Amino acid sequence: MSIELNHGQRRFEVMAYVDAMHDAQAIELAELASDGLGPALMTVLFTDEASADPRVLLDVGELPLPVLISFMAMVAEEQRRIAGVPGVRAQ
Repeated sequence: MSIELNHGQRRFEVMAYVDAMHDAQAIELAELASDGLGPALMTVLFTDEASADPRVLLDVGELPLPVLISFMAMVAEEQRRIAGVPGVRAQ
């Protein structure tokens, strides 16, 4: 999954992937710059343990509230998809 979010002049990208370093599925928010994708501003790691809460990794920075709200909604949907909740669409 790769989705672009826009807020004023700022552009962000949300990507879901498997993080090899942490051996976990992840969803990441990064800001797009004129020369491409910048570093991750926020990453959520989903563990394989059903009882474990996802880990949120933050970088220094600021986010517009509408972008954060949209990203967290995507995180919740990705968590339901990983858990196999019926009716959640695959990205």
